[in-house]
Amino acid sequence: MHFTTMNNLGTLLSESRGKKPLFMAHMIAGYPTIEDSEKVAEALVKGGADIIELQIPFSDPMADGPAIAVASEEAIKAGATVAKSLSLLKKVAALGKPVAVMTYVNIPFRYGIPKFVKSIADAGASALIVPDCPFDTQEGQTFFDSCKECGVYFVPVVSPGVPKERLEQLASAGGGSSSGGKDSRGFVYCTSRQGITGANSKFAKELFDFVKELKQIFKLPIAVGFGVKSKEDVAELAQVADIVIAGSVFVNAIKNSGIGHVEPLVRTLM
Repeated sequence: MHFTTMNNLGTLLSESRGKKPLFMAHMIAGYPTIEDSEKVAEALVKGGADIIELQIPFSDPMADGPAIAVASEEAIKAGATVAKSLSLLKKVAALGKPVAVMTYVNIPFRYGIPKFVKSIADAGASALIVPDCPFDTQEGQTFFDSCKECGVYFVPVVSPGVPKERLEQLASAGGGSSSGGKDSRGFVYCTSRQGITGANSKFAKELFDFVKELKQIFKLPIAVGFGVKSKEDVAELAQVADIVIAGSVFVNAIKNSGIGHVEPLVRTLM
């Protein structure tokens, strides 16, 4: 079945265009435990998150800062596996919000990319984010084709400082920004700066101009994340982003105060 209609994320993006930005909340499958991570998802949804980003824990999460890296390690130690993450994904998707699965390329590569994509699609995923796999690689093309076949958006990840020529290459890879881009990508994930998640640094000075450039090149909604810790951060990014993403702040809240603080934290940030 080729992807010819929008999934629930596509519908949400279409309905929200021109309105206030959406909020995507990041969580880790299996943190603090598989059972408790289901409660985390429920809290994020009850708090009002529009999209849930579910990360499958990996032993070497290169784009993640200490908070998420340590949480991923703890999740793995607590018994989190790809199979258990997929079972959790099904439960999270059943909560009614679009779910974007985030993982590193090693996991689906070992699993078998087409098989992995079909598995997350069958479990209810609407999008797939693989930060260490560019579109214009052999693996990236396999992801792109598999996602398109299964009705899942394959989301490109970019950072401020990437040259315009490179952005145009990424926009044209896998089908082109003008030929089905909206049907195959959903949105573009833009990190607020180069570096890792949750780091203590302000947003890149050129971020706003970069996001505007992305919108022109990709013709897609732009999601911005990394370093979002407060409602002030959300408000600042909301000036330019179509989707604001927060993750480490929830991991820290769970670690320091417990899952009961997640729902009110979402409300505070939004």
